[in-house]
Amino acid sequence: MSVLVVGASGAVGGAVVAGLREHGVAVRATSRTPQKLVLPGEVQVFAADLNRPASFGAALDGVDRVFIYADLDEPEALSAAFVEAGVRHVVLLSSSSVTFPGASDDFNGSRFIRVERAIESSGVAHTFLRPGGFASNAARWSWGVRGDSAVPLPYPEAVQVPVHERDIADVAVVALTGDALIGKAPILTGPERLTLRQQVDTIAAVIGRPVEVIEQTEAESSTMLSQYVPDVWVRQIIKDWREAVGATPAVSHDYERITGKPPRTFRTWVEDHAELFR
Repeated sequence: MSVLVVGASGAVGGAVVAGLREHGVAVRATSRTPQKLVLPGEVQVFAADLNRPASFGAALDGVDRVFIYADLDEPEALSAAFVEAGVRHVVLLSSSSVTFPGASDDFNGSRFIRVERAIESSGVAHTFLRPGGFASNAARWSWGVRGDSAVPLPYPEAVQVPVHERDIADVAVVALTGDALIGKAPILTGPERLTLRQQVDTIAAVIGRPVEVIEQTEAESSTMLSQYVPDVWVRQIIKDWREAVGATPAVSHDYERITGKPPRTFRTWVEDHAELFR
């Protein structure tokens, strides 16, 4: 069996490559910038762009299964390329946002819905991984923690259930090395609800010094985030935070059911990436 991991430079994709190698699976990897990939020599590396399906020709030759993420403009064309190449199973890193009310009218949810539907319509066997908010989103606070020991936020009481990227990768590896998850769409979350303020407090506890939360207005937050993130994402991030104040998001048990292990905590994620904040 041969598996192609698209986006192997990402945190999830890189962990999927590592997990597949531990299972003795022949792995190929693609990236828009393959020269930046640092992978073992036995992993074949190809240059490919999700938005240029023709660029996947050589990478797909002889591949049985593919792991992809949903950041693409023409999912129908890429799905057709998978079918033409004889790919048997596609594992898509989607989002739990597709399950939310009004998802088809939401910028974030609608993008993932389109990719899921394109893969379904192609007829190829598939698994859709639907994680909630990533614990790694906290990495955007690193500059404030390192510099001023402070994190500016408009809605510090927004509630999330952040999921560790390695948990997502673990489930992807299960899907890519067997048939048990074909046709399934597991929801993946962390094990606990945490406000953004509690996440900041967790970072402070791990690095051993206080970190202050500085409350912002939406306008102040938008101005700050726009320096690093496209405006459409700035609006989505702030909207998500606003709507999460006082919420009780679901805590999924799919990870434990699939892997037999408890999901990693947010504190574990911070400990794994503590160098970001020191």
